[in-house]
Amino acid sequence: MRTSHRASQAVRIAVMVMAAAGFALAGCASRGGTGAEYGTELYGAESAEAAIGRFLDAARLRDYAAMARLFGTDDGPAEHRWGRVETEQRMLVLAGLLAPSGYEVRPNPVSGAGGASRWMVDLTGTRNGAVSVPFFIVSDGSRWFVERVGTEGLRTP
Repeated sequence: MRTSHRASQAVRIAVMVMAAAGFALAGCASRGGTGAEYGTELYGAESAEAAIGRFLDAARLRDYAAMARLFGTDDGPAEHRWGRVETEQRMLVLAGLLAPSGYEVRPNPVSGAGGASRWMVDLTGTRNGAVSVPFFIVSDGSRWFVERVGTEGLRTP
C-alpha cells in the first residue's frame, strides 16, 4: 500500500512538472510569436511601435537574425529579397551604428503614402551619444516592418 502511495505521489509530481514545462514553453512561444509566418520563421510585429522596440532591443543584443525578421517592406521580409545571409550582414552594420543603451519612441508618427509612417526615436548610449533618429515603418497588410533607419546622425563625425 505504501508503494502505491509513493507511485501516485510520483505521478502527481511528474504531471505538475510537465504542466509547468508546458506553461514555460507557451510563454516562450508567445514572446517569440511576434511575426507573420513565412515558412517556419516568424516575421514582423503586430504594431509599428513593437517593430521599432524589438528591432532596437535586438540591435542592443547584437541578435542579427531577430533584427532581420523585423526588417522589410510592404512586400514582406527583406530576407525574401536579399536572402538570410545578406540580410543578417546588413543588420550587423545597423547594429554597429545603433546598439543603444536606451531609447524612447516619440508618439504621433508622421504618416506617408501606402500606410508607411516615420517615427522619431531618441536613442541614448550610442557611439555618438544621445541622438534622434527617424525610423520608417511599413506594413505588408498584417504585420509591421522597419523599412529604413535614418543613420545620418549615427555615423562617425
